Amino acid sequence: MTWKRSESSRRSSWTKAQIQAARRTRLKPMLEAMGYKAQPMKNGNYLLCRLAAEIVIKDHYWINKEDGSAGNAIDFLINVENMTFNEAMKLLTS
Repeated sequence: MTWKRSESSRRSSWTKAQIQAARRTRLKPMLEAMGYKAQPMKNGNYLLCRLAAEIVIKDHYWINKEDGSAGNAIDFLINVENMTFNEAMKLLTS
């Protein structure tokens, strides 16, 4: 049996440079623009206040202290905001 991919599930044409730049997106300004409130903590960390989960951000990295999930801006948009990779990349590169 062969599988056919729908047009929306086909691999995108994002370059390595675009993906690397998206991963390095500073989280605090991006998330505040999305409506999150970031409460200052020690060592330059911030606690996101709009979520049930305890998520801490710093620069371009986040961690969910409840389940240990973590990652960069792309991972946040996929895992927390439930976006697809392409949706996340479109937001981060716009």
